[in-house]
Amino acid sequence: MSTHLNPEDKEIEHLQKLIRNTPLQVDLIDRTMERYSKLKTRRYNRSSFRSKRVRNTFFGTSAALVMAFTLVVSTGFISPTMASSLKQVPGMNSIFQLAGDLGLQTADEKGLLSKPNLSDTHDGLTLSVPEVMFDGTRVSIALERQTTDKRFLNTELPLLLDDLIFSINGEEINSSYAPKNTSNSIDSYTIPGKNSNSTIIQFSDLRNQGGKSFPDKFDLTISMSVSGIKQPFKIEIPVEKNTKNNLVFTPSLKREYKNIDYTLEKVELTPITTSITTRIKLPANSKISSSLALWLSYEIYDDKGKQLNLISNNGWSATDGNVLINDSRFEPFISLPKEITIKVYKDILKKDDKSKFELGKDGNPKKEYFPDLEITYPINP
Repeated sequence: MSTHLNPEDKEIEHLQKLIRNTPLQVDLIDRTMERYSKLKTRRYNRSSFRSKRVRNTFFGTSAALVMAFTLVVSTGFISPTMASSLKQVPGMNSIFQLAGDLGLQTADEKGLLSKPNLSDTHDGLTLSVPEVMFDGTRVSIALERQTTDKRFLNTELPLLLDDLIFSINGEEINSSYAPKNTSNSIDSYTIPGKNSNSTIIQFSDLRNQGGKSFPDKFDLTISMSVSGIKQPFKIEIPVEKNTKNNLVFTPSLKREYKNIDYTLEKVELTPITTSITTRIKLPANSKISSSLALWLSYEIYDDKGKQLNLISNNGWSATDGNVLINDSRFEPFISLPKEITIKVYKDILKKDDKSKFELGKDGNPKKEYFPDLEITYPINP
């Protein structure tokens, strides 16, 4: 039996679709340059951060949406009932919903998050944590700023934070959960929130690279230093895994290309994140840091050819050796695919200037794909 919506409900449904489908420009140039700048290091960490210009684009998009809703309500283009109902639209105040990350939007829509609403205040500045998500693969923490002091309003929130220190159940995160006797550390990164007064802090464990898994339930303490404030902000957050029955596969599928031995070791699917772990092995006398293998990146497609957006990734080559283990995290599949295809590529540098990329018509680096390393893997839950 079909359900008929009244005019106000139809308007709300339409606005919700507009919010979800609002396009977000993502500039991959800075992200890729970050990867190339670490050629001589043993730890290769690539996160889906955005340049200042792109962050401003995002903030402008979010602000434009809010202004549009305000204009529509205040100018009388909708009924009073509709104006009242707009305040009840799910996600209107959610940092996750407006963050431009399909997984976090899904977490908000399906209630796969917690809302601790904890805060700390010093010198007229309040930092609060309204939302937290943990799906077993990544921890996402919404952080919000409240203040009237112009000293703390002249910059975007992520740039206001000088240092972030994390502890789990009272133990510093790297001393307890990072791989022992290595420099491979658990590092956080930030992505834009819904406006310049909010951001999202994210990090993942290194269990696929020799570290320990985070427990399903723990107390997370964040210590945050802010320039101009002597005492650091501290917020203790109860964190609990928000998803159940995550799908984990260990394909151990191998491919070869020239001197590269490539293995797809692990695939993990949650309602929030799609993760893959890969291993690249070179001949014994080779080093990852001087090899093409360091610059290889991944794309994931479902059985209908839809590509997932990259969230972050990090790689580790122990003692700058001949093996590179890489964890890549992508947005989730909307529905479980029958199979997934993982393509391997590298971005192309200009021949006359190796510090710059060859750009395509879309303004992004041109890519060279390696069909010999491509893997299609059936998903059988």
